[in-house]
Amino acid sequence: MLEKIDLKKRMPKKDYANKFEELSAKVGALQRDIRDAGIPVLVVFEGFRGTLRGELINQLLSVMDPRGFRVYSTSKTTEVQRTKPFFTAFWQQLPNKGTISLYHRGWYFLKNEHDVGDPDEASSWYDISYEQINVFEKELAEENYCIIKIFAHISVKKQEKNLKKIDKLYGDSWETLAPGGVEGIDYKAYHKVYEKMLAMTDTTYAPLHVVPLEDMRIGVIAVFNIIIDSFERALRSNKHKTAGSLSIKKDSSVPDILSTFDLTKTISKSDYAEKLKEYQKKLKVLQYELYKKKISTVIGFEGWDAGGKGGVIKRFTSALDPLGYAVNPISSPNDWEASFHYLWRFWQHIPNAGEVAIFDRTWYGRVLVERVEHFANVDEWRRAYGEINDMEAQWAKQGIIVHKFWMQIDKDEQYKRFEAREKDPNKTWKITSEDWRNRDKWAAYVDAVNEMLYRTDTKVAPWTVVEANCKYYARLKVLETMISRYESVLK
Repeated sequence: MLEKIDLKKRMPKKDYANKFEELSAKVGALQRDIRDAGIPVLVVFEGFRGTLRGELINQLLSVMDPRGFRVYSTSKTTEVQRTKPFFTAFWQQLPNKGTISLYHRGWYFLKNEHDVGDPDEASSWYDISYEQINVFEKELAEENYCIIKIFAHISVKKQEKNLKKIDKLYGDSWETLAPGGVEGIDYKAYHKVYEKMLAMTDTTYAPLHVVPLEDMRIGVIAVFNIIIDSFERALRSNKHKTAGSLSIKKDSSVPDILSTFDLTKTISKSDYAEKLKEYQKKLKVLQYELYKKKISTVIGFEGWDAGGKGGVIKRFTSALDPLGYAVNPISSPNDWEASFHYLWRFWQHIPNAGEVAIFDRTWYGRVLVERVEHFANVDEWRRAYGEINDMEAQWAKQGIIVHKFWMQIDKDEQYKRFEAREKDPNKTWKITSEDWRNRDKWAAYVDAVNEMLYRTDTKVAPWTVVEANCKYYARLKVLETMISRYESVLK
């Protein structure tokens, strides 16, 4: 692909000035349209070292409203970043609706530096696949993100000339700006890696645009035209976007998993108290061992209203050092959270090395309440199974222990607990009219839960269904399950 790019073109200064003025006005107007339409945009600049991408980016930003964009770079990654899943920072830096995240090198830079053999990026953390990159971009595109990828191309002679110019300008500080400085940059090696990158990741939902930067004027005008075309296509697509179907017949291939669990299981109060003390003591020791080995944990709790999630979490965390865990209560997204991809807010709570992140309700809201209440259409919640499995697999690949619990009670038990809450002045805050209304959709939730368990119970992120009619039994089962999981990891 790179061989087909004409690097010989030049643009007279006068022609450039006229085109720059004309296109600048279009870019500014379209940025406002993008803002008004609520379309989030990612612009990623990649390319050969020495292409002077910084100058190119400055020219683009000079004609845009600075309140509508943020600029990031992955030229340097921190030790903390490398303790978390590869895409964590990129998820956390996503633009919200109507704004732009612009990368002076993004996820491709980290992949390419690894593939070219840079010793500083030799860690397996950098060794992601093109398939993983495509999945990341597709998930964003399907949630209406406009992804613009620009690759800056120059000849080897131009690179040498530019690098000498930069080296002369910055001197020794060039070493900190670009590891390796002028020496050791193998144009041919990068050329080979870039060709593969372009072939593997130039997709319809996130196309790669190669821009010649042998002449900066040619490059600037080319980028302006790419931005204009991409914004216009995003606006047309947004205008003609149709809502998907809201309802669908029950999938007969999904087994009735919940009915296989015996909810009569129980344990006496005295036995519970004895085992609870024993389990909490074990968890305290295991937390310390996991912390020493920098093994993190993500635990997700889902279940029926009044299913006992809060009580379980309280008994679990009571055994832990409070400096080593965080409980994240999840409710309906507020206006700010809803302006991002639905998974964005969960990536904000990835635990640090050796710590525990507990979620009281989770990312599974997309396939539970959003499915049943029609907040998400069929296309959205159907593809969420794959998106969630991919996210959890990324976490597990980083060495994070991922475990999920469904707190299962029957409808009669839920009714008893609802009534008890209404009669207890100290617990009335736990019950709302929404809880009573949700009981009318019990059958729909059973279908949703069964399909969730069926499609997202994986080896690396398993589900445990907890028989929770007896609170004592439920609490012990959760603690015992996590003790077993921890011990198997520490073997």
